[in-house]
Amino acid sequence: MTITAMLLTGADADHRFHQLTGQGLILTILWLGAVLPLARAGWRGRRPSTAAGYRHLAFMGTGLAASAVAGGGGARVLLAVITVTGALLWAALPLRPRLRGTVCVDPVLTPLALIIGAVLMPYAVDQLALQNAATTGYHSQNPHLFDMAWVVTTLTVLALLGATVRQARGLFGWVAGACSVIGAAGLATGESPVWSGTVLALGAVSFLAPRLAQSRNRR
Repeated sequence: MTITAMLLTGADADHRFHQLTGQGLILTILWLGAVLPLARAGWRGRRPSTAAGYRHLAFMGTGLAASAVAGGGGARVLLAVITVTGALLWAALPLRPRLRGTVCVDPVLTPLALIIGAVLMPYAVDQLALQNAATTGYHSQNPHLFDMAWVVTTLTVLALLGATVRQARGLFGWVAGACSVIGAAGLATGESPVWSGTVLALGAVSFLAPRLAQSRNRR
């Protein structure tokens, strides 16, 4: 049964949070948001943006790191497919993204990125530990705990890149959207209200902070 069907029919309702976030909307959107800009630019013979290149590398790199820690439930097979196809996409690009961005540590966005990491990474560690502990049953066959760790680790890396590389500031838009969905989904499905509310608040701040930084820089 697909994730969409599960959501519509209420199947495995106790995993609704993971269906909405890790295995469902956010992981898929992060993947498509990483590969489609590269493919579109390559099709048009243009050079993909620096941010697009960083986004794709962050998605693959965090997935590989997470699968090295917790590879059960088919996680490593999934990452092998994503990494190989991603590498082939880069090889086929007529012009590759420029990854030598200008390092410019933003005094507002950098502390925000560190706070995001402080909130999300302990959750990632917990999810990977739970995935490794699942040696039998549903969780040993379905790596949705791994998926959650992958999602939040990717968001942390995107936030750090957006805070420290001038050409990657736009990555905070992805952090803002994903954190808002994760936080709202957590509150709606009975996850920890403190953690979910904090993630939702970080999503809102991640939306506003880059705009405040732009206004400050124009002065």
